[in-house]
Amino acid sequence: MSSTEMESTSEPSRAPEPVVVRAVTSGQGRDVRIDFIRGWVMMILVIIHTEIFSLWNLIAWERVGMISGGEGFVLVSGIVLGMVSRQRIARSGFSDAASRLIDRALQLYRVHFTLILLVGILALVFKEHVREITSFTNRGSGEVYGLYPTKTLNLRWLGQIATLKCGPHQVQILGLYVCLILACPLMIAVLWKRRPMALLALSWIIYLSNVVTPSHPTNAQFEYGFPVLTWQILFVHGLVVGYHFQEIVAWFHTRTGLIAFAVCVAIAMFFFVVTQGQTNSALPTWARLDAWPAFYQKVRSYCDKNTLGPLRLLNYGAFLVVLYAILTRWWPFFQRTMAWYFIPIGQASLYVFIMHLGLVQLASMIVPFGFKGNSLWATTAIHTSELVILWMLVHWKVLFRWIPR
Repeated sequence: MSSTEMESTSEPSRAPEPVVVRAVTSGQGRDVRIDFIRGWVMMILVIIHTEIFSLWNLIAWERVGMISGGEGFVLVSGIVLGMVSRQRIARSGFSDAASRLIDRALQLYRVHFTLILLVGILALVFKEHVREITSFTNRGSGEVYGLYPTKTLNLRWLGQIATLKCGPHQVQILGLYVCLILACPLMIAVLWKRRPMALLALSWIIYLSNVVTPSHPTNAQFEYGFPVLTWQILFVHGLVVGYHFQEIVAWFHTRTGLIAFAVCVAIAMFFFVVTQGQTNSALPTWARLDAWPAFYQKVRSYCDKNTLGPLRLLNYGAFLVVLYAILTRWWPFFQRTMAWYFIPIGQASLYVFIMHLGLVQLASMIVPFGFKGNSLWATTAIHTSELVILWMLVHWKVLFRWIPR
């Protein structure tokens, strides 16, 4: 998921900057720029999971770099958890912070289990009518993979659900979160003992080992798209950044930090230019340069999403630094023009992630999924409607009492 820890985050102390608004919830401050980024990530995920081509795909299909919503979902969640955990340790001790993390992991497990069960029941009743959320279609080859083990309700079926070995591919990232957050108290303990470099080193050893010898220790369905030993590297780095957020922001104001920021800008610009020449045939010719296909494919080979190619990691790290700086420098503009949408979506991102699955199913009943053959204006209207409906659901707090945020 995105995917997603909906916690309050504090605005770190820093040098004066252009007016930065602090949204306050339950008496705690939030860094609204992080909420804004989470809202942007959720928008990308909704567009990608509704598998039709519209004008929105000109933004969502790796047009700002070799990045997608999934990486942001994991990385930003780690940042938020790192920030929140440090605050809780300072306020009420390590034990309280650790117990809350375990509670969060169990909550996400219950959410994921419930979603898989409900969709499974729909599959038993409506069968092919819910195919888009009970199977995975390779849009290139047209091959369809069923995501539920049997057509009848039995103990094996329930066992597969309980162990997260089946379910809608649109929400499978929640399984990754369950595993990562269960391990989070140990990671926070290392940070609490002031050993961030040891944690980062271990994360890289695990990541590189899984590159050389891929393995899926949980054998859960989510590992096919989000192998836990690989994707932990995003979460761990986000956790370290969030835990030391104030110090990192201050470092970027030093001479060395400014040089590092300039490098991040150069990296982000490089990948932005490269992706304009992408070879995705589903994109109209007027939306791509087709200027360097061989070079694009070469770079792309080091940017695989499932295995998190090294250049993809580099691209997302640089992009996030630049995006946060842009939001900081020109926040009044973003506040006037886009914050009204992205901040509430970001603050309720788990809720949005849960609700978007129903909208994906609804969209599949209106227009056949696929990236060719549909009216561009019709598909754009569908994507736009989904984004508007999700904002309205958040604005009116529909089912907030029962659905976690």
